Amino acid sequence: MSRLQTIGFSLVFFVILTGGNCSRARVESMTHMNVGVAAARTGRYADAKEALERAIALDPTNDQAFFNLAIVHMEMSEFEVAEEHLSRAITVNPEPAGYHEKLGTVRMQLEQWDRAKEAFEGAIAADPNLFKAYYKLAQCLERLDDPHGALVNYTESARRGPRFIEAYVALGRLYADQGFPDLAIRVLRSGLDVAIPRTDEQAQLYHVLGTIQQEQGNLAAAVESFRAALDILPAMSDALFSIGWTYAQMDNREEAVRYLELYVAGAGQNAPEHYVRAARSKLDQLQL
Repeated sequence: MSRLQTIGFSLVFFVILTGGNCSRARVESMTHMNVGVAAARTGRYADAKEALERAIALDPTNDQAFFNLAIVHMEMSEFEVAEEHLSRAITVNPEPAGYHEKLGTVRMQLEQWDRAKEAFEGAIAADPNLFKAYYKLAQCLERLDDPHGALVNYTESARRGPRFIEAYVALGRLYADQGFPDLAIRVLRSGLDVAIPRTDEQAQLYHVLGTIQQEQGNLAAAVESFRAALDILPAMSDALFSIGWTYAQMDNREEAVRYLELYVAGAGQNAPEHYVRAARSKLDQLQL
C-alpha cells in the first residue's frame, strides 16, 4: 500500500468522524481535499496541490488538508515546503502522532537532526506504541553522537514492533560498532527468530550476522551466514563481496575468485566504488 493510499483511508475516516460539522466552508474544504488526494494518487501533483491549497483557503482549520499537502510535497522531494505545512497542521491539531512522525522524517531529509529528534519525541509522546518513531529517533541520536540513546531507542523499536526487522539490523550493527559483538549476535539471532522466512529482511540479518562473525575471526560461521543470505537472494551484492573476501582470508582461492567475480560482474552504478576497487585488486592478487 502506497503512502498516499494510506492517507486516503485516514481521510475517509476523518470525514465520517467530522460529519457533525456542517459549515459550508468545512464541507467545501473537505470536497477539495478529496479531489486533491485523488489527484495525488494518480501522480497529478500540480492538480493535487491546487485542490489542497483551495481546501486550506476555504478552511484554515483543516489540519488534514495541511497534512495531505505536505505529503504531496514530500513525494516531490520538496522537503522545506513539506516541513512548513506539517508544522501548520500540528499548530492546528497537535494530537495526531503521525503528523509529528512525518515532520521528523522531513527534518531528517533536511539533515536537521536536533529538530527531527524533537519531532519524533513528540510522536512518541502522542503514541508510545509508534515503533518506527523510536527507530527514526535512534537514527537521529546516532547522528548526534549519542550511541547509548540510540541503543535504547532501537531496542524499544524492536520491543514495540517485534517483527520490524530494520530495528534488529540497526541494533545489531550498533552493538558491534560499540564493541559488543556477542550482544550484536544475540540481537540478530532474535531477529532471525521472528523474520518471515526467505524475505529480503531475513537475508539482511544473515549478512550482518556474517559480517560480525567475520570481524570476530569466526570465518567458517561467517561463510555459513553469507551462504544463508545468498540462498535467499543469490544476487545480493554485499553478501557476494563479503563471502568472496572471507574465502580469500581462508586462503580458498577458487571460491574467493568465484564470488568476487560474481560481485564485480553484478556491480552496478550504485555499488560503492571503493568496494569494487578492492574486489578487483583482490582478484588480481588471487589470480597471479
